[in-house]
Amino acid sequence: MLEPIPTLDDFFSRYLECDIAKVSAGRVWVIPSDRRETREMHYSNVFALWLLTSGNRCVASVQRGLEPVVARTVGRLRPGQVREPSGQRRLVRAVAAGLRLGPGLSAVSGPVLFCTGRSFRAQRLHPCRRVRRPDLPALAKAGLYGPWLDASVADGTCFAAYDRDEPVSLAGTWEVPHLGDRVADMCVPGTIAARRREGFGKSAVACATGAVLDSGRIPVYVTSDRNRASILTARAVGYTQYGWQFRIELPAE
Repeated sequence: MLEPIPTLDDFFSRYLECDIAKVSAGRVWVIPSDRRETREMHYSNVFALWLLTSGNRCVASVQRGLEPVVARTVGRLRPGQVREPSGQRRLVRAVAAGLRLGPGLSAVSGPVLFCTGRSFRAQRLHPCRRVRRPDLPALAKAGLYGPWLDASVADGTCFAAYDRDEPVSLAGTWEVPHLGDRVADMCVPGTIAARRREGFGKSAVACATGAVLDSGRIPVYVTSDRNRASILTARAVGYTQYGWQFRIELPAE
């Protein structure tokens, strides 16, 4: 059985180019990373800064040219202020100044959750079934499906919740660039607008999560601080917090 925290430390260490297990608690480590110069899989923009906290450990992976200005900014923040809007605004201004950019930077923050066999809670509130290729036209017509889920369908980790024969909600997994045999990144397109808050999302997420756990992998669920419904859905299924992330993205070219 995989140990969740060491496995997730390894998973995110590769993204950040820093060994999280060796990060001292109580301060922010600013790490220059060549990986911040390129787009990550499934994202359209480059992350000039990607900050991750887990427990009392905090890493800010930045473009090499940003290391001095971000380190100075972090050094002037009180402990924990990177999680506050005031600290986030200062980091955005520091990155904009370091890159000599005007408006156009966007910032995203939110929890990084995971689930284990012990914490998992099945939610059988609505009929839910594994997505097959013949199901795709109806799911696409409902606005729930895109080609980024093709690998999840083939993998058997994509599930749709139905009201009679109508697809209402969908959950699956993204492909990941590393440790795909140990970690699965949950992809949750969500529930059609007219049927939200009825438990369809819980049903789809629970089925997809159960399939990932059955495969021997750890499901990771990343969402936005602003998406309260998504957070509540994940927690209802048994997800707990591994950490929290904050990303500053460069403007699209």
